[in-house]
Amino acid sequence: MTTAGADDPVMDRLLDVAAACGPRFRLDVVAEVVADLLGTDQREGLAAVDRAVRAGLVVVAPGTGEAWFADERAHRAVEERITVSGRADLHRRIAAALGSDPDADHGEVARHLAAAVAATVDPEERARLQVRLASAALRGGDLATARAAARAGIAAARRTSATDLLAEAATTLWPVGEATWDGDLHQWCTEALAVPGLSQETRVRLLARRTQAAAYCGRWAEALAASADCVRRAEALGQVDLLVEALTARQLATSGPDDVEELGRLADRMIDLGESTGRAEVEMWGRLWRIDALWFGGDVAGVAAETSRLASCVGRVGGPYAEWHLLLARASLAAARAEYDAAERLAEEAVTHFEGIGHPAAHGAAVSMGLWLGHYRGPSDVLLEPEAWDFGPDVRWALFAVLARAFVLVDSGRVDEAAALYQRCGAPQQWEVPPMARLLVPALSARVAAAVGATDDVRWLRDRLEPYRGRYVVGGAGASSFFGPVELALGACASALGDWEAARADLGRASALCREIGAPGLRVEADCLLAEALDRSGDPAAASTLAAETVALARTLGMPPWVERLERLAGAGDPLSPREREIAGLVADGLSNREIAARLVISERTAENHVQHVLRKLGLANRAQVAAWVTRSRGR
Repeated sequence: MTTAGADDPVMDRLLDVAAACGPRFRLDVVAEVVADLLGTDQREGLAAVDRAVRAGLVVVAPGTGEAWFADERAHRAVEERITVSGRADLHRRIAAALGSDPDADHGEVARHLAAAVAATVDPEERARLQVRLASAALRGGDLATARAAARAGIAAARRTSATDLLAEAATTLWPVGEATWDGDLHQWCTEALAVPGLSQETRVRLLARRTQAAAYCGRWAEALAASADCVRRAEALGQVDLLVEALTARQLATSGPDDVEELGRLADRMIDLGESTGRAEVEMWGRLWRIDALWFGGDVAGVAAETSRLASCVGRVGGPYAEWHLLLARASLAAARAEYDAAERLAEEAVTHFEGIGHPAAHGAAVSMGLWLGHYRGPSDVLLEPEAWDFGPDVRWALFAVLARAFVLVDSGRVDEAAALYQRCGAPQQWEVPPMARLLVPALSARVAAAVGATDDVRWLRDRLEPYRGRYVVGGAGASSFFGPVELALGACASALGDWEAARADLGRASALCREIGAPGLRVEADCLLAEALDRSGDPAAASTLAAETVALARTLGMPPWVERLERLAGAGDPLSPREREIAGLVADGLSNREIAARLVISERTAENHVQHVLRKLGLANRAQVAAWVTRSRGR
């Protein structure tokens, strides 16, 4: 079977390109590459497809834009006639054509670039293809290939002293939260910045990427100073790409509770850039930053609205990274609303998604969400094991891993083990806490310190939290945990220190705030802690009343540990049985014994006996005093 006519060079090129594409090929891609090879119009390439179909060489799938060789022998024959250098050139051109599509399959782009690398002999050209391969593999979620290709590009740039290639290779990857990876980025950018004669554009790009890596490596002072300088330089140059890089660096350096206003401004700027240029990925980052700022302000409704806008961006961006961010945002929102089953499902989907591409952030997110959900539904056995808290050499997680595991042990009643872990952390005055965890670490640690009797530490941690009244405790950028208003943590500290007046004020305020923002699980926690403070401060009746009013919500939300604590309080200090309390409430509402009997479908004599029991247990003389007692109880 003949594969082409000697007098049809366009069809010859068409078949070469189709063979390099693989078993199936896209007609638009083949036509674009043929036009590029021959310097002709794409219509000529599509016309050649028609001739190939008539010749019985190619089969086109109607309505799909895809085709394939009619005979595999013809396919192999075309492949065999392509030279090694020709094959490298074809794969490079196919990758470029595929990559120009806004909805490009980056995994497919990477496949062709890898084939081009394998067939390329020239060292510098091979190195430049490696850099392109690293970028495509990273976007496609193949981290291992991306890392290997970037390292190969760096090594080649060093051997050939190609300074432009060194700068390009150094900025190909972005930080992922793995210490060796991020450390390599910082080193490569530092090395490239030392090269004399760099353009201002290249210098800003390298500064931005090094600053991003510095933040991931825990070099916060460097990241803060360098990011401000980077933004100034990018603003002066006025290039959108550079400004996006610089704003990203600044966001990483300013992601804590002290920077909420600036974070909001950065988000607005990024969203404006994305919308004005039509770049959905840029807008997506701005949406994520705005969500972070909203979490610090406890604006759950705002987070919900912004998450819907984020979903639109993610749909346009595509790919594993964008989908990961959306799933995690939805999981965090569900957990804050006490929709715990949905939160767990979304978090598991997000983690599975990232584990599939080997991303190191998957483990951290799984543990953080497990910590959060476990606090309200009961700790997971998995999080009680030391292995769950092994984050490798990532310095940002070292302190948190120990403190958070101690927090889980306290929640599980294993206080002695928690005390041993807590002591390993040293004095809190010496802790190095990342900006995004500036509220989470003291809020969780104060609970541990209180449980193990480290009251001096509780006092110091309380002082650290005090300036942040009005903020909310958020566990990192992306809010993979949300522990409510700072007043909740302050109230817990005050209770541990026996400062009952402050405890009642702060926990009462925390309960009201949680009600206002629509966080019912956190409201249960605040009311439970308040009831415990009332009980310990000498008002068991008020504690019992509040616990009895809260326990139904805890049951409805599915919060077993809190149900248990509330039931214990509801039964302690209350002289009345649940039935007698119900009778007392009806007396307070002005019902007669006959009316009470009718309401509860009991005999009038039984109703009268219940009323007498209430009077005797409360030491009261008449129904009016019962009404007054109930009114006081309801008001507490």
